[in-house]
Amino acid sequence: MADLSMSIRDLGLPSKASDFFVNEWGIEKLYPPQHESITAIFSGRNSLVAIPTASGKSLIAYIAILKKLLLEEIGSKAVYIVPLKALATEKFDELKSMGKALNLTIGLGIGDSTSEAKKIDECDILVCTSEKLDSIIRNKPGSMSRVSIIVTDEFHLLNDSTRGPTLEINLTKLRYLRPNAQIIALSATVGNSNQLSKWL
Repeated sequence: MADLSMSIRDLGLPSKASDFFVNEWGIEKLYPPQHESITAIFSGRNSLVAIPTASGKSLIAYIAILKKLLLEEIGSKAVYIVPLKALATEKFDELKSMGKALNLTIGLGIGDSTSEAKKIDECDILVCTSEKLDSIIRNKPGSMSRVSIIVTDEFHLLNDSTRGPTLEINLTKLRYLRPNAQIIALSATVGNSNQLSKWL
């Protein structure tokens, strides 16, 4: 069987980004599902990445964000939507090390207290919950003016009776406010991937 893996250094990212993945995170190659996903994502189309848990969906999203912010639309902004505060904090901490290495500012929006809101307006990558993003869009729509790429993690929760409507409204509003922004949805368990990918 042919080797379908792909070297991180062959993705066309700036060398400082490739160096970070290889030297800091020890990632030298993409797994076959990641490689396959990258082709669609690098086309600039809205994409749904439906691959199993622990197969590296977050890495695909990070690579897409870096390509957009460092090469294609320099000075633009990324939004990374997650369903839970704990997951947002985890992603924020993960992205902080990447941001420090690549001179990108990471913001966090998960609540109204000062400790739960960091650099929301001025950041390059905003990690937030759907509920907080809804509040930001309603109260500070101008803060979305630079958004070029949106990642929505745990996308299968679109079907959740409590979180789903907020996520759907947020994505719909962002498609209206930023019609040219790329949306990347990530899920390990989504069932109707063809239907949802057409909606995206």
